Amino acid sequence: MSFDPKDFENNLPSRKSKKVSFNGLSTFINTLEKHFFSTISVHNNSSNDEQINLVIELNCDLTLMDMVIHSSKQAWGSFNHCKYSLAEEINLLEEVNDVFFDVDEFSINLKDTSIIIDKIYNKSISDQLDDIFLNLEKHYLHLSKGNVEVPYEIFVAVFEERIIPTNLSMMHNNKTHSYTSYWALYFESEKDAVIYDLDNAKFIYEDLYMLNE
Repeated sequence: MSFDPKDFENNLPSRKSKKVSFNGLSTFINTLEKHFFSTISVHNNSSNDEQINLVIELNCDLTLMDMVIHSSKQAWGSFNHCKYSLAEEINLLEEVNDVFFDVDEFSINLKDTSIIIDKIYNKSISDQLDDIFLNLEKHYLHLSKGNVEVPYEIFVAVFEERIIPTNLSMMHNNKTHSYTSYWALYFESEKDAVIYDLDNAKFIYEDLYMLNE
């Protein structure tokens, strides 16, 4: 199985999101803006009235380094530290609207990068958002090439079958069930996407070319 970094370009599905209106929307947005120091836009990506699939976009006037520093000090996105969580916020929306809610996409636009988190299973984003932030803190130096170059986009998460050769991935589903395996990074200095292996804290695209030769 050959690996083509271009496979990850425009990897997000086409979304025909629409304006959203439901009970508790303003409170939901105000809560997110409070914890993320961001302006928030929320759209609905669902195709029926039985559920609401949220597309949440944050515009934050911080750099990635600033975000990581504030997050590590429990001063940004600090849901768990103040007994809040995105999962709990979603549960509250379900209670007051009597309909299933989920997050299809959660994107964070910073001054120097965008972080795109795409849904991988029901409630995956709300369940694992805190883990993603912890990994941004833990891997910041690697992600920024030793604080030399910040990727202009970080895509979380990547299909495992596109990264691991077929004979090594028989035990994996076609899509990872965790946001802590592989991320795709886009750098101005790189022609194609670079894949980052969180488990081993390294870029793996060179290894993949050798494996596929």
